[in-house]
Amino acid sequence: MQILSNKSIVSGFRAIELREIVPEVVDLGEFWESAGSQEQAHEHRYWEIGYTAEGASELNVGKERKLQLGPGSFWSVPAGTVHWLRRGPQSRHHRLFVGLQLPVIAARHSEWSLRGLIREVVVLHEVHQLELLFSRIVTEGATPSHYQAAALRLGVDALLLEVLRASTDGNKRAANAAIHPAVSRALNVLQNRFRENWTVQSLARESGISRARLAQLFSQQVGSSVHKALNKVRVEHARILLKESGLSVSEIAQDCGFATSQHFARIFRRLTGSTAARYRREVAQLE
Repeated sequence: MQILSNKSIVSGFRAIELREIVPEVVDLGEFWESAGSQEQAHEHRYWEIGYTAEGASELNVGKERKLQLGPGSFWSVPAGTVHWLRRGPQSRHHRLFVGLQLPVIAARHSEWSLRGLIREVVVLHEVHQLELLFSRIVTEGATPSHYQAAALRLGVDALLLEVLRASTDGNKRAANAAIHPAVSRALNVLQNRFRENWTVQSLARESGISRARLAQLFSQQVGSSVHKALNKVRVEHARILLKESGLSVSEIAQDCGFATSQHFARIFRRLTGSTAARYRREVAQLE
């Protein structure tokens, strides 16, 4: 295996000679590319699958076919198919890709219907759940470790199975049930570290995504801003303490991460319609 890095206009890396580890995996990599950049038309002797994490691109296939890709888009290009990518005007473009010998995998899993991926160009949109699966494969392929072959094979199988589910369900499963990995990480951080003073910028760094992209995805998939989500988590924790602890209201405000008791009182009333003291009395009367 070799790692080929690139730090020019296109930043990222490609891991090659992976067939020495797992015969069905040819190469893989991750790239961050500039606005308006374009690949040369090319074809492979293997199947290329990819995922767009950020930015919008145009996948050109042959002389006339053009397919639009946006954040959360998956694509698969069969072996021997001329294609190239043209990046849109966005300042940040981020994609992950894996080169596979799909017939080898299809033979191993004869019960799976991989014929569509083998024969045709496939594009799926809003399949954000694939990002984490791609990331795991890229990480395993680029990092020599014990049981690397098994980890790569399991990672590829999990990815293709999720692609099949998304395509078979008409993408309804992906659109309705999936949440972007960065949003999932952000929510987990807020749930477990709500006492910290999080901003969109600091949470974006923790989640591994740009500030603007996190704000956009958070609004779309959670339905609120990061600030409102943080306040909601803090108030839920406050309600538990009001019910189960003997802490004073000011002590609870401090424990939940609010700067002042006044700020806590204002947010608690806004979200619950009640004061903290009244909520505590009402809960006590019900027990």
